[in-house]
Amino acid sequence: MTDFPSSTAHQTTPRTAIVTGASRGIGRAVALDLAALGHRVVSLDREEGTDERVTSLACDVADADAVAAAVAEVERRFGPVGILVNNAGISPASPDGRAVMVEDIAVEDWRRVLSINLDGVFHCCRAVLPGMKRAGWGRIVNFSSQGGRTRSMLSGAHYAASKAALFGFTRVLAGQAGGHGITANCIAPGRIETDQSEQFALDDYVAQIPAGRLGRPGDIAAATRYLVSEDAAFVIGAILDVNGGFFMP
Repeated sequence: MTDFPSSTAHQTTPRTAIVTGASRGIGRAVALDLAALGHRVVSLDREEGTDERVTSLACDVADADAVAAAVAEVERRFGPVGILVNNAGISPASPDGRAVMVEDIAVEDWRRVLSINLDGVFHCCRAVLPGMKRAGWGRIVNFSSQGGRTRSMLSGAHYAASKAALFGFTRVLAGQAGGHGITANCIAPGRIETDQSEQFALDDYVAQIPAGRLGRPGDIAAATRYLVSEDAAFVIGAILDVNGGFFMP
């Protein structure tokens, strides 16, 4: 009879982890959760944090040279990056808390959203992949959004376009990196209780969620914890929807 390993068969191996946009909200919850598991966690954010459990480096992920320099510094101080969580992102709303109309999106706003939400992911993945390939192990988790999965009354077209593009990017990356012991997957959160979510009109939104509430940063941290674990070695190129049942593909 074949013995099947239990979910506790793998103990956590301490890794060097980068979490972008980890000064607050979802990113902070993810960073602290990974640190609690014993990983050496570095936050890349335009705002430096002060938590002693997470090392903070100021970095604009939209700047390819800045990302390359930051990753090189992380590798110099802590060794190869084994885990990358691309959380940094922005989602501008209109003054009434609804999605910005396409004709009202300024060209500079369109470019800014894509430069952070999409280009930033590319810059970070590109910077850590050589080290992950040399190590023969890596976990990459890209945070997309429910707004990239389906029509949204809250997310503007620039945000939705940037998040939808991450699915295609992640699938190609997963296919190319899978043979090197590297997994790449997407988490698509629904609306989460953060400072950013406060700018949106949510009165009618919660009533449509089967779970009866908005998500919490800890919900996303738990999903991330699984995808970066040894137990998720066979999960490659997946989209994990964490939205309380609001969207069911």
